Amino acid sequence: MKRCFGPEVNGRLSRRQAGGLRYTRGVSLTTAAHNDALPALDWYLMPEAFSAPLVDQAVAECGLGRDAVLLDPFSGTGTTALLAKLRGMRAVGVEANPFLAWAARAKLAVDTHPDLFETLRERVLDRVGDLADAPPADLPDLPRADTWIAPRVARKVVALREAIFQERPGPARDLLLLALAAILRPVGNLKLTAHAFGSAVPKEDAPVRELFEKKTDKMLRDLEAVDRTALGEAAILPGDARDLAALGSPPFGPADLAITSPPYLNNLDYTMQTRLELFFLGHVADLGDVRAIRKRMVVCDAKAMYKDIHDHELVADVPAIQAIADAIAERHKDKKWGWDYPFMTRQYFGGLHRVLAGARAWLKPGARFVLVVGESSHSGVKVPVPALLAELGERLGYVAEGVRVHRVRRSSSHRDGLEEASVILRR
Repeated sequence: MKRCFGPEVNGRLSRRQAGGLRYTRGVSLTTAAHNDALPALDWYLMPEAFSAPLVDQAVAECGLGRDAVLLDPFSGTGTTALLAKLRGMRAVGVEANPFLAWAARAKLAVDTHPDLFETLRERVLDRVGDLADAPPADLPDLPRADTWIAPRVARKVVALREAIFQERPGPARDLLLLALAAILRPVGNLKLTAHAFGSAVPKEDAPVRELFEKKTDKMLRDLEAVDRTALGEAAILPGDARDLAALGSPPFGPADLAITSPPYLNNLDYTMQTRLELFFLGHVADLGDVRAIRKRMVVCDAKAMYKDIHDHELVADVPAIQAIADAIAERHKDKKWGWDYPFMTRQYFGGLHRVLAGARAWLKPGARFVLVVGESSHSGVKVPVPALLAELGERLGYVAEGVRVHRVRRSSSHRDGLEEASVILRR
């Protein structure tokens, strides 16, 4: 197999040695801002999504062709799987959040005929009118609903949703629901940035129909541009990336390349990013359902005090991880706030230990596993996540080929900044 990610990739890359692990510095391709060059990738996005060019780069550097199989254990909105399908390859993604798994599957319907999509869209728009007099509706039992979306706007959303539900189930209808999901944040009051959330300036009203039309116009243009004869195959499996064995055998056989971006160790509840979508599209009914989703995810939230999850035990013999968790505990020893950052840190790396261990059976011998991750800092204690993941990989039998630094992010608690990087492991 062709050597991947070596220093010959770009003569402008600088290199440094750290703990025997080769570091290279490359171009920042980690953000979703690069995803507007291909159809369907931007039909629904999250601030944390990584970029299609990053996947393209990894495929090219490994010399993979159209017969390749890709794997993304944290598929999110489906960037890896969708790009593979558009490139004529095969791919499988795994996602614990049921809405995101559904959204990624909906985006894979790029072979939907544009005439069918347009027909359904026009019927729905005729059915709802201008939404100015949307009737009262039963709203989801969403905590903070009155803060995150105004009642008048919520009624419009529900009216549009019910109009879409009157269409026959199928890929075209799912695309219309995906368009509705994509405008929920713009019409609501939930302000999202990468790794953060909060309330924006309240909007008492919003142009729901107009934004829906604009989004579906873009989707229609993309469907018209797709070469449906050149598409590959892709599948999104709902499940826990820490327990790939529970999902059975890989749908397309072992992968030639895995590329993914796990949750960052940033004390963020990642279900918050999709609360509107989860509730308004019926993927959850209450907070109990949300809690069940969180327990299927790698722990990265200090409020996730799930004592029945024992991932931390898997890294009890890793001195570097224990030293960092102990240093954080020392900084927090006088705080009585109930948020357990040391436990979060141990659970996080234990969860990723499970992911790395389980992924070996889903990879061909010699295949690369690329993980896009970022360093973190808690109370001034820096957590070198890329280096620690490389160490975990080697403990599990991978070869750590290096770390490619994409960019350095500013940190409010660490003056040196935090590196965002790709960890390159070889099975």
